[in-house]
Amino acid sequence: MNDATGHRLVSALVEELQARGLVAAVYRGGVVRVLNPAAEPDGSTPYARVSPGLRQEVRCLPNPDDGGVLWWYWAWAGPTRQSPPDLEPLCPATETARAADRIAKVLEVPFAADAASHGGPCGDR
Repeated sequence: MNDATGHRLVSALVEELQARGLVAAVYRGGVVRVLNPAAEPDGSTPYARVSPGLRQEVRCLPNPDDGGVLWWYWAWAGPTRQSPPDLEPLCPATETARAADRIAKVLEVPFAADAASHGGPCGDR
């Protein structure tokens, strides 16, 4: 993905994701990596360094089934570390709000605001 349209779409997705409170970074080839900061460990637990948090990668690529139109694809880990990712169509790349909504749903931390207002995930103070 080297054209100006692709770069514009990637930038638009990043803006949409940031508006939803997510952190997004752009990598070469139309790759966008997203994380939900609400799911990141605070560093005070022994698991903080190894926790993957809630993260997702999507890619902006031509869809051969749609005449080469750019689409967003979920990038799922392959069966081994050496395997390429499995790509699953998400939506047309021009639908950045739709893509951001779906990504935000996958990275959602249910009841996070509720837990924080009650002192923790079990409501203890």
